[in-house]
Amino acid sequence: MKSFFRQKRKLNLPWTILLFLGISLAILLVSFYLQWGSTLKLLRNIVRDPRLLILNLFPIMAVLGLLYALLGNLFFAGSVTALVFHLLSLIDLIKVECRKDPLVPPDFALLGEAMQATGEYQLDLHPGRIALIIAFALALLLLGLILKRRPKILSCILLALAAVGCMTGAMLTVYPSGDLYLDVIKKVPGLTYTNVPKVFGETGFVYCFLHNVGMYKVEKPTGYEKAEAEAWASHPDAPGGEPVKANVIFVQCEAFSSVFDEDVFSYAPEDNPMFLFHQVEQGPRAVSGRVVVSNFGAGTANTEFDVLTGMQTNMLNTSSALRTIHKNVSSLARVFGSLGYENWFMHPGDRWFYNRESAYHYFGLHNQAFNDDISPLIYKGRLPSDDGFRQELIREYEEQMASSDSPWFAFTVTIQNHQAYPWSKYETRVPDAQVGVAVSDDALETLSVYAEGIRDSSQMLWNLTEYFDGRDEPVILVFWGDHLPTMGANFSVYRELGLQIGDESDLNTAIDTYTTPFLIWGNKAFDEVYDFRARAQALELPTGERISDIYLGELVYEILDMQGTDAYFDFLGHARRTLPVICMGRYVLPDGTLTETLSPEQQAVEDKLHKWTYYRVIDERVTD
Repeated sequence: MKSFFRQKRKLNLPWTILLFLGISLAILLVSFYLQWGSTLKLLRNIVRDPRLLILNLFPIMAVLGLLYALLGNLFFAGSVTALVFHLLSLIDLIKVECRKDPLVPPDFALLGEAMQATGEYQLDLHPGRIALIIAFALALLLLGLILKRRPKILSCILLALAAVGCMTGAMLTVYPSGDLYLDVIKKVPGLTYTNVPKVFGETGFVYCFLHNVGMYKVEKPTGYEKAEAEAWASHPDAPGGEPVKANVIFVQCEAFSSVFDEDVFSYAPEDNPMFLFHQVEQGPRAVSGRVVVSNFGAGTANTEFDVLTGMQTNMLNTSSALRTIHKNVSSLARVFGSLGYENWFMHPGDRWFYNRESAYHYFGLHNQAFNDDISPLIYKGRLPSDDGFRQELIREYEEQMASSDSPWFAFTVTIQNHQAYPWSKYETRVPDAQVGVAVSDDALETLSVYAEGIRDSSQMLWNLTEYFDGRDEPVILVFWGDHLPTMGANFSVYRELGLQIGDESDLNTAIDTYTTPFLIWGNKAFDEVYDFRARAQALELPTGERISDIYLGELVYEILDMQGTDAYFDFLGHARRTLPVICMGRYVLPDGTLTETLSPEQQAVEDKLHKWTYYRVIDERVTD
C-alpha cells in the first residue's frame, strides 16, 4: 500500500487544467446543495442568467489557484478549498434556519457570541451534510496522494500573483457593485432585494456573501475609546427611584404624517383625515409634538431602530440599521424587561423584511407576531388593515392581562398605508382629497388614496384610546409616523401643492422633510393614580415642538420615573434638553433656533451620543 502511494502519477498540463475546472465546479455544486434554498431553483436561475455561474465560481477558482500555488498539489488545494466553501455554505443554512438571516462577513466578528448562542437553540446541524463535506474533502485528499503535478517555482509565483490580483480586482469592482446586484435580482422572477435570505438562496451564497463584504459596516467615531464608553454605561446620570408600573404600548404607524393640516387643503375640521388624531392629542391626557426621523419616503425599520434603541441610524453611517445588528443590543425592551415587564413585538408584514425577526431577537423581543402568525389577518385592499391591526393588538393585550400579573411592553408597527397610492390600492374608489388648488389627476389620485390611509390610522388611534380608557390597568400609548410618504418622483405631488418638502436650501424645510407627528397618551386609570399631566409637564417639552425620534422612548422613560435604570437613557434626557433635534448636520436648539454650527458643549453631547451608539452596537456585551 505504501508503495502504491509513493508511485508518482504525474498529470500533464491539459489534464491539470481540466481537473482544475472540474474540481472548482464540483465544489460549487456541492456548495449550492449545502446552502439554504432550493438547488434546482438556483440552477434554473443560472440558466436564465449565466453571470450567476461566473460570480459564484470565480472566487472558488481564485482560492483554489492560490492554494495550488502554495501547496503544489491540486487535489490537496481542492480539499482545503472545499472545506472552506462547504463549511461556510452549511453555516449559512443553519443560520437562516435559526435566525431567518443569511451568513454575512460581519458575523465573524461575533464568533464568540455565536458559539455561546448555539447553546440557546435546538439547532439542526445536518449530520448528513457534514458527512458529505468530510467525504468530499477526504476524497480529494486521497486523490492528491495518488495523482501529482508539482508546478515549477516560477509557475507557482505567477499563479499566486494572478489569483490574488484577479480576486483583489474583482473585490474592488465587481462584487461591491450595487447596480450589478440589483440587475441580477431583477432577472429572477418574483425576487426582491429586500428578501435577503431568498436573494442568497436564489442567486448563490458565494456571490452574495462577497457582495456583503464591507456593507453595513459601523464606522468607529473619531476619538472613541471603549474604556470610556464602558465607564459611561456603568454610571447612571440619574438617581434610581421606584419606577411606575404601567402597560406600555408603542405603535409606529406607516407613513403617518400631518400633510393634510397644510392650508392648501380645504377640509372642514371634522372632515380632515387627521381629525381623530387631533381629538386625542388635544385631550387632557396627551403630550404631542413632531419627531424628526432618519429617512424620507422609506426606511420604516430605521425609525423602529431609532425609537426602540434611542440610537440614531444616521450615526451608524448605514442605509439599513437593522442589518448592522449581529449581536444582542440594549434597547427599551431590555430596559423594561429588567423591571419585570413581558415584551411583545407585532408587525403584520413579512418576518424577513428588513431582517426584522433576527434583529428583534437581538433587541430582546423574543415574543413576535408577523403576518403568518396572525389569524385571521384582516386586509383592506392589498395590505393588512389598521383596524385588523387594532383587533390583534387588543386580543393579545387581553390574553396577556388574563395570563400574567406582569406589566406589558409592546412595540408594534402597522403597514396599511404603505406606498404606492393608486386608486386600485383599496379595490374601490375612495373619496377625493379636498384640495384648494388645481392639481393633476395623478396627484389627486395619490392624495385621495393616501388620505384614506391617514383617516383609517386616526380612527385606529381613536378606537384604541376608547378601548384602553375602559380598562382598569394603567396604560401609556405612544403613537407616531415612521416617515413622510414619497408621493411622486422628485417630490412632484408636494410641488403641485406648493409645499417645499425636500428643499435642502432652507434649514427649516430640510428638517421638516424628515418630520412626522407623535403623541404620548395615558388612559384614565393611569391619570387617576399617577397624574399624567403633571408628569408630561416635567418633561419640559413645549407642545408641538420637534424632537429627534431617538428621544421618544426617553420621554416615556421619564414619565414612568425609570431614571437610574439605564445609563444611556438617563443621558438621553440631558441630550434632549441640549440638542432636541439632530438631523444630518442640522440642529434645532431648545429655544427653537435652527443651526448647522454647535457650541463646544453641544458638540460634546453629539460626540458622546455617537461614541455611545458605537459602543452599544459593536462593543457592549449584552446577555438575555
